[in-house]
Amino acid sequence: MKRISLVAAFTLAVLVVGAANAADTMTAPFVTPMHDADIDYVMVGPGGQHLHQRMRWNSQMWRQRVDPEGAATVMLTDYRLHRLMVLDTALKTATVTGAPGESFSAPGTPAPGVWKQVGPATIAGEPCVIWEAADTDNKPTDFCYTADGLLLGATQSGRLVVQAASVNRASQSAELFDPPAGYHRIDLKH
Repeated sequence: MKRISLVAAFTLAVLVVGAANAADTMTAPFVTPMHDADIDYVMVGPGGQHLHQRMRWNSQMWRQRVDPEGAATVMLTDYRLHRLMVLDTALKTATVTGAPGESFSAPGTPAPGVWKQVGPATIAGEPCVIWEAADTDNKPTDFCYTADGLLLGATQSGRLVVQAASVNRASQSAELFDPPAGYHRIDLKH
């Protein structure tokens, strides 16, 4: 019985070291959440003010909801249908267009492009790995992603762009990703 315990312990240690080494040799991070998530981000505005933004993700549907603090708009993105819906809560409208970004990395798929792994970090109590890459405007940016694809932070030239304040991997209801009843839909050509 003691021998089985030692063998099991050794096997577990090999698996853990193997997983850590695999993360060290990855050429790009996972940039799409593999599980449902609810993240509160702090963003730095143009005047240096701190703004909150809540991002929720439903991994089964590949849908995202973004609620910017103090805004009358909510953004709902369906990555399977490549559709963005902007809800105007004041006018009760849902404007639909194509989702931004040409390349979408499915959950569990490394991101395209050139990435350089910098090292480990901890943000909002969560371990993540810092990666150097270019943002969508081709500016050099450091991104911190968890092993399961959650963005926890980004900096440009040492300046904070966004950072997670809290992370919750709780299940996200499908209803969160659709407009409430009574919204008028406006379809834009895309």
